[in-house]
Amino acid sequence: MVTALCGISAFEFWRTPPLIRMLVNPSDSGRDLPLEPERLWELRKKTYHELEIWRNSSVLEERGRPFMSDSALDVLDTIARIAPCVSAPIEILVPSPSDRRPSGLVRPHVMSLDLSKRELVRISPSLCVTSPALTLLTLAPRLSLARLVMAASELCGCFSVYETPPSLREALEGLNRAHMVPRVSSWSPSFDESGHLSDLWTRPSLVEPKRIAELADKARGRRGCRLLRQAAELVTEGAASPFEVQAAMLLGFACGLGGEGYGGFTHNHEVALSDAARCLAGRRTCRCDLYWPSTGDRRALDLECQSRLHHVGESRGLSDADRATALQSMGIEVLLATYAQFDDERRFDALSATIAEKIGRTPPERTKAYLEARAKLRDEVLVSWKAFHQELR
Repeated sequence: MVTALCGISAFEFWRTPPLIRMLVNPSDSGRDLPLEPERLWELRKKTYHELEIWRNSSVLEERGRPFMSDSALDVLDTIARIAPCVSAPIEILVPSPSDRRPSGLVRPHVMSLDLSKRELVRISPSLCVTSPALTLLTLAPRLSLARLVMAASELCGCFSVYETPPSLREALEGLNRAHMVPRVSSWSPSFDESGHLSDLWTRPSLVEPKRIAELADKARGRRGCRLLRQAAELVTEGAASPFEVQAAMLLGFACGLGGEGYGGFTHNHEVALSDAARCLAGRRTCRCDLYWPSTGDRRALDLECQSRLHHVGESRGLSDADRATALQSMGIEVLLATYAQFDDERRFDALSATIAEKIGRTPPERTKAYLEARAKLRDEVLVSWKAFHQELR
């Protein structure tokens, strides 16, 4: 069985922008990068000193025996390439309990070859990574349903949150000032109005909920498969920011799970603007964060999630006012929601009632059982995305 990253290590790999991996990869010649060879070599040298896996390399021997297995050697062979993605111990798949040899470098997890052999993506000749769907299955046993939906929503969404090492951050900010940031695999970084790199990257979705459900069915009988199947049914694909995911869960989950039960929306629904709306917006289309279609005599509703992280650099594109005016001119209701409105329960109740009225629903009855379920859901969902990633480990 080929060595493969899994669990949190695979999740961290999938959320790392390809441009970051390219900038750090010593096997990449840099011909497609807008940096001189000397500058690229110096950048890689500085970055390695900033990466956790390198900073802690001196203590790996103290935490275990990293060279006691072929799998550990496979990881070491590719460590420079995956350094910006992972931290120790690195989680890997092994085919049987007898192959478990944990160390300061690797933490093995057992999975039979019949499930994993078609779910591995090659990183290097000696190392693979589990597919996004299989990555979620390897994470499922350690997560609650809500946290698994959050993880799945990022992989099924159009965003990634990645904290860039300082040297790479400085280099990308310089390339941005020169309008030379390359787009790799359609990933794009976000910069604020001062030109500072944010932690939010936009990208195409990595997996669909249907694909996750199919793998969960195939893995029937294995740990985490039922939870993963349930999570796949709850994910609304296409979210463009962490706040959109949090809003979708609190508003869309069924009442029994602590949500408001306002399902039926889509993320980032594209609206082709009329001629008049184009004049107002200065563009041909708009996207709606959470979009409920019109029903009967009720207008469609666009709930715009006002997140500082999501709307970084928005002055360079379409402003919220322009978007709202254009959509309203076409008969689409627009509500602007802030994180503070979700975080404060009284304000959230008022927002929920407003949304219910707009889409023709009734807010759930605030029974003791419902309030307990909602409190539990809010505790799990309303956290910083960085803290959520750290808790996965």
